[in-house]
Amino acid sequence: MNKESDILSRVAAGSAAAVFQTTVSYPFEFLKTGLQLHRSLPGAPVFNMMYPLKVYFAGCSALNVGALFKTFVRFTTFEKACQLMRDPSLPATAALSGPRLLVAGTITGFMESLWIVPFENVKVAMIENALFHSNGSQTIAKPAVDKLSATSSTRPTFHKSVPQLTAREIALQKYAKNPPLHFFPTIKEIYLTRGLRGFVQGTMPTIFRQVGNSAVRFTTYTTLKQLVSPNKALNEYYAFGLGVVSSCAVVALTQPIDVIKTRMQSKHRWTTYKNSLNCAYRIFVEEGFTKFWKGWTPRLFKVGLSGGVSFGIYQYVENLVALMRHEGYLK
Repeated sequence: MNKESDILSRVAAGSAAAVFQTTVSYPFEFLKTGLQLHRSLPGAPVFNMMYPLKVYFAGCSALNVGALFKTFVRFTTFEKACQLMRDPSLPATAALSGPRLLVAGTITGFMESLWIVPFENVKVAMIENALFHSNGSQTIAKPAVDKLSATSSTRPTFHKSVPQLTAREIALQKYAKNPPLHFFPTIKEIYLTRGLRGFVQGTMPTIFRQVGNSAVRFTTYTTLKQLVSPNKALNEYYAFGLGVVSSCAVVALTQPIDVIKTRMQSKHRWTTYKNSLNCAYRIFVEEGFTKFWKGWTPRLFKVGLSGGVSFGIYQYVENLVALMRHEGYLK
């Protein structure tokens, strides 16, 4: 089988699986993000989990676009990383050892994280905007408005005059009152209120999370695959089950990083946290150690379902392409 066409078939299979599983499992992503954005401070109301159906898909478009980029980078990079880490003294068909698999998965996670950060920021902003409209309150936008008012009122003047607001402050006031709900208007909101840096908020925790996700997922999945079916193609049902198991390991080990990532990508992060370390410290002191696992239940459903479906569909399409090549329908 031609190596380049084999990689393309893997990318096509992975892209189809990524869009499908992202859409199907997105309500869990919405609940996970909403729970993580909610600060469990004394006297704070409990996070409302009941919304109209369309609200549960707020930000799905941003995540789907990001998933296409992520999947392309994931499968192409993992293939190249495995070739790079292969021991030249062993046969080309020999399986990679555990440590080499871990390094290949880490490289893959780092590369794909660079592509998804902007789309993660758009997704979080779209979810915050949807929660604002659904809850019918000013509580989400209030910190930014309060801080803006305080900044404007403390400017030194020699006479009474109408405060002159900057373009960014005008945009903040506009979007605080009526935040957009759709993909491109949200991109415009981020650019006008936060500039280009608004698309790269939470880069470091996102990189750490993606590196952890890919390292744990690919290492666990490939290791189990080598144990279950070392010498032949894996059945898609086994692939689904192994994908679920590997996803459970991902949630258990990377949830605290995911919570910090979500908080750092909030549109009002600048009113609350200085940096990722400050965010982690304030969560620990103000909310408690267990809050680092906020949203773990919907994330477990989301990541478990998405991992199982992704690997299951990927293996099914890969087996189908291999069969069609064997039968002579494809070259």
